[in-house]
Amino acid sequence: MNRFHQTAVCVLAIAAFAIASLLNARAPMAVASTATLKTVTTADKTASVGLPDGWKLAKGSNGFVYVTGPNDERINLGVLVVAKNAPSGSGNLGGNVVFALPFSASLKDKFTTILQTGATKQGSPQPQITFAGQSATKLPMCSLFLGGWTAAAQSVKFEAVLCSLQPDYLGLYKNLVFLAQVPLSLAAKDRPIVEKIVGSYRVTPDMFKKMLSPYTPAPPRASGGVMPALAPYQDPTNSDCFDYNVIRESPPWEVPMHCGGLQPG
Repeated sequence: MNRFHQTAVCVLAIAAFAIASLLNARAPMAVASTATLKTVTTADKTASVGLPDGWKLAKGSNGFVYVTGPNDERINLGVLVVAKNAPSGSGNLGGNVVFALPFSASLKDKFTTILQTGATKQGSPQPQITFAGQSATKLPMCSLFLGGWTAAAQSVKFEAVLCSLQPDYLGLYKNLVFLAQVPLSLAAKDRPIVEKIVGSYRVTPDMFKKMLSPYTPAPPRASGGVMPALAPYQDPTNSDCFDYNVIRESPPWEVPMHCGGLQPG
């Protein structure tokens, strides 16, 4: 089994461990849930997740899973939101492009736009979002968020990771979202089981590569043309370096040099 296949089979899709790490960091005294999880797989066999009694896989495909709990808990893992690298509010988006926002915008602004655009699309009230914390990952295109929002009479707490991938040659870029939300009153109680569910998320190797690929495939390269190269640890399509730097958050001495670490190789 080659390194990529081994990594991708075991992967918790870029940010799953990052969410779990954030949950741990915010609740050091929480006791790990003892609930038994039953693995369920999406109909297209691209992703799976472990669920305790009372929770269900509401929908899922193409590496995405949407999980609901018995008390209106919701976990979205592997959500792909396509944006256009253009001034905010630009029209003529077309296709599956959800919103326009400069790629240079902050990850917090992108995350806020994703939540607000999603609410509008669903006909829901606009969420009033409060951020309690933001943590950078080892890759600059990803951040971890902690906070809450209020919409109408509903108040929730959330843990989230957003990875904003480089625009393709048409200026379209993918935003990969991992979001766990629970009612405010259940935040402390639900944290251990949410962490366990998120940690069980798996994506197939082929689907993982597709999720990280540019939205628009690059056109054939002109003869003699040279595409600009990114360092492997900056390249979001390099799953090996994602594994070291984002999923496992390995210390520098365990990370190979081609991924920006100190380990020869």
